[in-house]
Amino acid sequence: MGQSRSYSGTDANFIIDSGQKINLIKEKHDDFMAFSPHFTSETLAELDSLYTKASNIPSDHTYIDIQAKATENVNKELAASGKFFQRCKFDIEMAFPNDKKVWNQFGFNDYEEARRSGKLMYLFLTDFDMIANKYKAELSANGWTEETFSAILAHRDKLKGFMDEQSDCILKRNRATEERTIALNALYEKLAIYFKAARIMYEDDPDLLKWFKFPAATPKATKEEEEGSEVNEEIINETE
Repeated sequence: MGQSRSYSGTDANFIIDSGQKINLIKEKHDDFMAFSPHFTSETLAELDSLYTKASNIPSDHTYIDIQAKATENVNKELAASGKFFQRCKFDIEMAFPNDKKVWNQFGFNDYEEARRSGKLMYLFLTDFDMIANKYKAELSANGWTEETFSAILAHRDKLKGFMDEQSDCILKRNRATEERTIALNALYEKLAIYFKAARIMYEDDPDLLKWFKFPAATPKATKEEEEGSEVNEEIINETE
């Protein structure tokens, strides 16, 4: 993520605070227009538009929840694929008794590594399908049906679908964070001009002037809270 934040605190706090300040600016906008020709109905509309845009970008929490479900689906299908292969091993051993060289063609020596990773399991099942069809006659003689053969790629494709959903969610989350940061930085810049003018306009009214300030970062705000979703979630079972 390349966008740094111009504002302090979390996105949520800045959005809420900005909304309150914009309502006050709307109430006092005649004063601003009388103060300088820079302030017009168009500048106010632009300020309001930037706020609306930033407010309507889904929060990181939404994407985190979607990603958690996608990750759960990946893990479940990874386990289901492993269970399916373990069942297949019995038939393979019966079809080729004590022939470890053939067993290894089916992936007996690669399974332990593959079962820990979605990507490796995807490749493992692809290879498994090829070898299963190579020995189709022998396996069919030991009880395999067309449904058994087709189940190999069915597991593989289902797993890939969940991994694609997982990756897509992370991409969308990062894009949303980038878009929100850009919008809030633009909002910050527009508000800063209004606040600068307010310091001159209301210098003799400290009670009013105190509202034309940005919120300070709170001591409780952690680095992760400040940066929102700039911290990329590791894709479970896909990065190994």
